[in-house]
Amino acid sequence: MIKVFYGKKGMGKTKQMLENANAIVTQSNGNVVYIDDSNELLMKLSHKIRFINILDYPVSGAEPFLGFICGVASQNYDIETIFIDGLTYIVHQGIDSMRSFFEGIDKISKEHNVHFYISINGDENNIPDFIAPYV
Repeated sequence: MIKVFYGKKGMGKTKQMLENANAIVTQSNGNVVYIDDSNELLMKLSHKIRFINILDYPVSGAEPFLGFICGVASQNYDIETIFIDGLTYIVHQGIDSMRSFFEGIDKISKEHNVHFYISINGDENNIPDFIAPYV
């Protein structure tokens, strides 16, 4: 399962992600991972959530980030949910160039039963066709 929160900055996407993460971790039998590009949410997330500040790792671009996600998912078979907050800020690419990234996480989701929650800043009236099914 992939769920995308797509909209302009300031629409509450991060708040929704935070609420979902804290709710899911209370009911999850597996591990929950939250990936962001700052430490701002660290104190607002449950201590049961594995927080990763992507800036601590030399990852730049959608393909290297997909590789990073594969590494996170493969490190522990108990990873149930991965949150990615601010995808375009993390990969430093426009959303239109991320079709193969979404194909990759769709494959991970289906083959390894990992749920993804992803926030993306953009015009909600102009969502790319490969993302629309997840919104």
